[in-house]
Amino acid sequence: MDMERAAWSICHSLLIVLFFCNAVVPSGSSSVLTPGFRPPSVPLVVSNPYLSIWLAGDHLYDAFPQHWTGTTVALSGMILIDKQPYRFMGSDIDLASDPMEQVSLSVYPTQTKYAFEKDGIRLNLTFTSLWTLPLTYLTYTVESIDGKPHSVQLYYDNTAEGTVSSTSNSVTWNRKPITGYDALYIGSVKQDYLENSDLIDWGYWYLLVPQEANVSTTIQHSTVCREAFMKQQKFPPDDTNKPRPCNENWPTLAASWELGVVSPGTPVTKYLAIFYDEIYSIRYYGTTMEPYWRVLYNADIGSLLKDEYHDLVLEACDELDSVVTSELYEAGGSNYTTICSLSWRQVTGALSTVWNNVTNETWVFMKEISSDGDVSTVDVIYPASPFFLWAGPDYLKLLMKPILELASNHTAMYGLNMPCKIPYAPHHLGRWPVCDLDPTTGEQMPIEETANMLNMIAAVFDVEFVKEYLPVLEIWGKYLLVTLPDPGNQLCTDDFEGPSPHNANLALKGIIGIGSYAYILDKLGYTDLAQAYQTIALGYAEYWMQVANDSDHYRLQYNLPNTWSLKYNLLYQKILNFNLFPEEVFQVEETYYQTKMNKYGVPLDNRADFTKTDWEMWIAALGNAQQFKAITDAVYKFANETPDRVPFTDWYYTSTAKQRGFRARPVIGGLYARALLSVEDSVRRQYLL
Repeated sequence: MDMERAAWSICHSLLIVLFFCNAVVPSGSSSVLTPGFRPPSVPLVVSNPYLSIWLAGDHLYDAFPQHWTGTTVALSGMILIDKQPYRFMGSDIDLASDPMEQVSLSVYPTQTKYAFEKDGIRLNLTFTSLWTLPLTYLTYTVESIDGKPHSVQLYYDNTAEGTVSSTSNSVTWNRKPITGYDALYIGSVKQDYLENSDLIDWGYWYLLVPQEANVSTTIQHSTVCREAFMKQQKFPPDDTNKPRPCNENWPTLAASWELGVVSPGTPVTKYLAIFYDEIYSIRYYGTTMEPYWRVLYNADIGSLLKDEYHDLVLEACDELDSVVTSELYEAGGSNYTTICSLSWRQVTGALSTVWNNVTNETWVFMKEISSDGDVSTVDVIYPASPFFLWAGPDYLKLLMKPILELASNHTAMYGLNMPCKIPYAPHHLGRWPVCDLDPTTGEQMPIEETANMLNMIAAVFDVEFVKEYLPVLEIWGKYLLVTLPDPGNQLCTDDFEGPSPHNANLALKGIIGIGSYAYILDKLGYTDLAQAYQTIALGYAEYWMQVANDSDHYRLQYNLPNTWSLKYNLLYQKILNFNLFPEEVFQVEETYYQTKMNKYGVPLDNRADFTKTDWEMWIAALGNAQQFKAITDAVYKFANETPDRVPFTDWYYTSTAKQRGFRARPVIGGLYARALLSVEDSVRRQYLL
């Protein structure tokens, strides 16, 4: 792919962003974010499940960043101000002992922005991550703030921890000729493609630094690099003692810039790029698929790293962040904007966009991060669906495609014939990154997943897309018809709480799923059949209201009086503008939830103090302004005060703000439900390209 095409891709993003924006908040403005927010964990380099690096602390210099698993991935940053060394990223015995003072932190959807000050110098450091490329830019801007000139040098390094599943694994390194860049790379010797689920053991981590005067790079022992910089010595030549274990004299990719004298009014900007070439991303029933970028750019990193590309990416991301945060603010205010901004990269960072070389099209897979590690779990995609319906409905179609292919018995063409012999939707496709699951085995959630799929398909309705899979949708529609209105003893997505027979919330979802199938039939012109399904769905809804009624609310289970639960599954009635359940059901439930509020939110049901952040925010989206604000402010308070410094958990205790389990899961995209309900049906955003 040539530079013109790459530029068009980014500019196209800009045009779409600008088209949907009437009043853009000034680029980089933090006025729509709540001041002083302390994220539980800060996204730094977040592009996919393997390249997902976060800071679990208040200051960038408090500790090294971590992969979402909690494994250290050492990124370091230092500065020399008038020959005095300070650190601003990472903490170790061989880094400068004194830090710059971190004066601000703002987390936007696609960017994290830090500011530091020391000895008359201000350093702005921005992490900018893309969601379809394994690329993060680190952009440094240095300026004098005391009216005096200062001599300044900058330093960056990273070890090889982000390339191996264990630091005892051996790594090797080299340089690659890329026009205009010092391109240093490092990776595992083993190159065990697709063999590990959480931590990668294949592919190569690239450090890409624009070539210019007064920039130096090396691949060396970490202590050697860091001491040379602090002593203002030249970097030594690249280390030739390779391969060796990652933790043996820590092989490190390092860069430094001699900025010279930084004078008042003349800020200096430098940047570098972190790029990870996985080579292979997913195996789907026998076929190994490459990352989409390798096909788009002919596997040539250099073709997307021209000088202009950095500026285009930053311009596009600044504009996108401004548009998104402006719209979020209009939908829910500053606390809502702040937690949604924190959520964006957590959602996109769970995705892998690949090229299906059998059908020659783009597919997207989602990892069920930190719980089961499964591929494209339907009841993980579903809670995240408001994010995709709001930010890019086409992405949701791409996510559902691999599931629909399995359900339609199309896997033989990929090399592994795996007949789908169940009359309901599969639960997931396999364990990341390999799709090979027999859908008759493993965890089964028949009503849950079937209604999830029908609801999402109705929400992204496209005639050609639906027609291709109509036979399997017919099977699913009939399944819901015969298993409802009482779901019996089936599992629902909240399976961590144990069995819940006759679950009212699950039944509600299934009834709306029947309505979705009726909607699909009607859109395709099968009006009589659509009306028949719609009539049955309305009858089931009447039954539900009778047997689930518990005076001033509705029960957890049909057969258990004096119980309650969050009926978050009502959301899709609002998304699809159905009228299966009367408005009174929404009002009764929302009023009752307010009586169950704790300091940090409303519990999931009467069985425990904990809640699910995604479902809680679905409920908030359905409430009036006061109800929405009460729940949203409680979730914000949780995120700001939780003692557990992990990427935004969706499972926590509402009385203590302590994490119950889960981290970094894409279900946090459910926070976008309010934004989704706040826009016109005709507005179809495509912020995700």
